[in-house]
Amino acid sequence: MNTATATPKLSARSRATTFQWSRALGLAEWRLSRSGAPELWSSVALILLLASCLAHAQADGSQLGSIQFTTVTAAAGIKFAHYRGNDGIPINREIFGPGTCVADFDGDGFQDIYFVNGRDLYGRGIAARNALYRNNGDGTFTDVTEKTGVPGTGYGFGCVWGDYDNDGYPDLFVTQYGRNVLYHNKGDGTFTDVTDKARVSGTESGTLFHSSATFFDYDRDGRLDLYVGGYVNLDSGPRYCVFAGVRTSCPPVAYKGSANILYHNNGDGTFTDVTSSSGISKPQGKNLAVGAADYDNDGWPDLFVANDGLPAYLFHNEHNGKFSEIGMDAGMGVAGLGNTMAAMCISLGDYDNDGWLDLFVSDFQGSSDHIFHNDGKGGFWDVSHQVHIAGPTFNVLSFGGGFFDYDNDGWLDLFIANGHVYPEVENVQAGTYFKQINTLFHNDGRGKFVETTKLAGDGFKTPYVGRGVAFADLDNDGFVDVVVANNGDPPLLLHNSGGNGNHFVNFRLVGTKSNRDAMGARIHIVAGGLSQIREIAGGGSYLSQSDLRANFGLGKAALVQTVEITWPSSQKQVFHDIEADKFYLIEEGRDQLWLQKFSRKLSSLAPRPQGLSVSDLHTFAAEEAVLKGIVP
Repeated sequence: MNTATATPKLSARSRATTFQWSRALGLAEWRLSRSGAPELWSSVALILLLASCLAHAQADGSQLGSIQFTTVTAAAGIKFAHYRGNDGIPINREIFGPGTCVADFDGDGFQDIYFVNGRDLYGRGIAARNALYRNNGDGTFTDVTEKTGVPGTGYGFGCVWGDYDNDGYPDLFVTQYGRNVLYHNKGDGTFTDVTDKARVSGTESGTLFHSSATFFDYDRDGRLDLYVGGYVNLDSGPRYCVFAGVRTSCPPVAYKGSANILYHNNGDGTFTDVTSSSGISKPQGKNLAVGAADYDNDGWPDLFVANDGLPAYLFHNEHNGKFSEIGMDAGMGVAGLGNTMAAMCISLGDYDNDGWLDLFVSDFQGSSDHIFHNDGKGGFWDVSHQVHIAGPTFNVLSFGGGFFDYDNDGWLDLFIANGHVYPEVENVQAGTYFKQINTLFHNDGRGKFVETTKLAGDGFKTPYVGRGVAFADLDNDGFVDVVVANNGDPPLLLHNSGGNGNHFVNFRLVGTKSNRDAMGARIHIVAGGLSQIREIAGGGSYLSQSDLRANFGLGKAALVQTVEITWPSSQKQVFHDIEADKFYLIEEGRDQLWLQKFSRKLSSLAPRPQGLSVSDLHTFAAEEAVLKGIVP
């Protein structure tokens, strides 16, 4: 969202230099001050930006257009359109969302999609609801919202899936303005609203504007806990502000922040608010995105929280039910130049395959997005200029997205959804647009990213007001597709064409001692000379959640030499010489690989993945007794 002036307390790394980034109602003005030589440091920053732009312009894209993304929203039967619900000029709440989240809610092996919607809060009698689309397995989806009973109960923002009761069926949590809602999956294709029983409405803190959330097992007791972010208190400021002489919505600096919440799972269908006792409490935060991951490889999930115009939080897990906030000391609380971020996205992934999770954070237009490299010593370094994403992201306003390997070459690439927050911006800033084209970067495997937006197909031709993003292999062809939730418009389903000859391997993990969704589990593979990791994680992106299955690109390697699983319970499992181009199922504690079960035919939108035969997909008679205990 739109950020504003803030003066952070800098870490030791940045103490010698003080930078302030001021955005008066969204207009960026860089004011750089350093004792002695402000002109020199301004020139250095400008040179870095120009160098990034030049490298982008000179990139050779001749071999980068083999993967095409096609917009298949209408062809897939998706008729949902986001309802902003504004009465005249949209206010902050109405321009904020929406998010989207994917999960296989009915256990047929195909990822289904949930879209979050706004509401009419002005008494005009306009009906609007969220939407759950069941994946038919043939490239189409069916709206089953009414049948399943998950329409939402208020003005919605984001959503996450998580099997909080370990019964084998993913449950659904939706963040809303006012009361949040938790839907329990009954396992028969329907859900029940258990918000009050579970005690997770979010009203106990006084927060009304709930943003992103994530399930994660912070104490490794085998049950998923829940973090819910709070944004701003709209009642603490004006309804409208003036942006470059035009009346518009207000930036976050116009409002006080709101409290966050951490819920501990009691194991009996209820949760307990442990925000204060855990050390998580930040009553004046302005949370936009949240992600949980073990950044320091100590085996315990830490929590990353992106704030709007305030330093980002990194809650380090102290292994005793408590957290310490170390964002500034770790070097990711502010951008590399010391300015606070309008941080809309959290994505963690090992983009350089060094065994440590790096961090992507999106930012406001005129600020560039950020990649923070994990140094393996507890610190993060903003390397946005060095990896060449600073220039191409400078003139867009970025929201959801993150790391994913779109061409299966074994290196994590980057997708970013873009869209402004002021509809009126086009009238006051020449060359700035409310609807914007999304951005795609290819990882060259040498520590640099090359923008491939214009080479990636018709999915990158039409501008939208992009917000939440989820990554999922919707048609089970081994190539990851993209779902983008747009503000005031239908969503984007971007189908990945694949077909470049690269191999893959896909894993679905099922916990037994650990939580059943295996959130927090780490997968390490070695194939074709590359060592890669994935961590199973909910939340992330912006108001969204991606496919919990781990998809690895293998390039030309047809065999995986080693697969090592480290579970949250600390148990380890190792498999050797695994055939590529298959979808595997691994249950904690069982030293046998199973194939994921797909109940319906493969999508007609893409060719059958190499090595995945009809027999692989549909012949499970000998294994059925075992699989019934694993696959819902």
